[in-house]
Amino acid sequence: MTKTSNNKVALCQSAFGDFQLKRIPEDKNLYAWNSADLYLLQHLFELTQLQKIDLCKARILILNDSFGALSVALARFSCDSYNDSFLAHHALLKNLEHCSLKYKDKVKLLKSTDTLEGEYDLVLFKEVKNQAFLNDQMSKLSTHIHRDTIIIGSIMAKNLQRNTVELLNKTIGETKVSLTWKKARLLIITPDTSLLEKVKNHQPKDTHQLNQSNDYQSEISYYELENSKEKIYNYANVFSRNKLDIGTRFFLQHLPVEKTYKSIIDLGCGNGVLSLKIAQYHPEATICCIDESYMAIASASMTLQQNLPEKQAIHYHAANALDGISPESADLILCNPPFHQQYIVGDAIAWQMFKQSKATLIKGGELWVVGNRHLAYHLKLKKIFANCTLIASNKKFVILKAVKT
Repeated sequence: MTKTSNNKVALCQSAFGDFQLKRIPEDKNLYAWNSADLYLLQHLFELTQLQKIDLCKARILILNDSFGALSVALARFSCDSYNDSFLAHHALLKNLEHCSLKYKDKVKLLKSTDTLEGEYDLVLFKEVKNQAFLNDQMSKLSTHIHRDTIIIGSIMAKNLQRNTVELLNKTIGETKVSLTWKKARLLIITPDTSLLEKVKNHQPKDTHQLNQSNDYQSEISYYELENSKEKIYNYANVFSRNKLDIGTRFFLQHLPVEKTYKSIIDLGCGNGVLSLKIAQYHPEATICCIDESYMAIASASMTLQQNLPEKQAIHYHAANALDGISPESADLILCNPPFHQQYIVGDAIAWQMFKQSKATLIKGGELWVVGNRHLAYHLKLKKIFANCTLIASNKKFVILKAVKT
């Protein structure tokens, strides 16, 4: 259920209490939770009433909690919140501060590149769109559960993919799908401990590993750039991890090479392919790779370290767009804005990136953007910068330049 308080802050009413939650970035048309969150919390509450689990004694892991709805509701019991999204962790901390400061220290944030430790008695997860990432998560999880671990996932019914249940059956155990409630469904998993040894014996396709323990190692794929031997590395949750996407390919053909730049930011860097090429064109420039995905930052770091000389100045930041970057500190920003957060399509992130880019650029600094034609980014750029130049276009994409005057 949802209510709006007197100060217009949305109130999430769950089985574990009512909490004021916000999305990041904010969107007046969307809430920081959905019925899949409420369904999962209601089911868990019923399990506690039936004494199937004692949350005060259970070790709890929460996966893919988009804006903190699950973690905030269960914070008083202590839990680990694992995510690939800096934005998700940022939103969770903000919502914890807003709702209950005394519980802030009881939620431990885990990055997707971190190693899990010990066994969990309760695992709650929101199903993700990227099946490779879901497989990576579940394979990692399977070495940190026991035969009595309660595992419950939730998803909006329209987003449930056909192969999700099959993937869960293969990595964790028998998966049952609940009836639909308010367009949401639950995924209830019974752990199969016989799968544990299979995962332990699993070997990554690439020799690079996150750690040297016997824990599951995240797989890292790579592809070679066309007409070169440069390898572009990709962790499981990186966009277009198996091949160069067509928008980036088009952008690579039109990167600025004539002008000299001192400080360049690749905003939404992904696997670092744009950073790699712009660094090669401008070897004296300082390059800053920024993305909200921890796996993207790890991928970009690997891509650039393997393909560039060590002396080049490269920095990496998992961040909420350009938060924390000094004003008037860059003379070139490259940006391929995402137009969705998981299953939600919108332009809030693009707006934030463009507005912050103007503040971050020096006078005369340039923002170069690639995007699908139908997204009409030129209208946003003209509104923010009062100018926009078409650099190149094809049937699907446009490359635009806006200059800070």
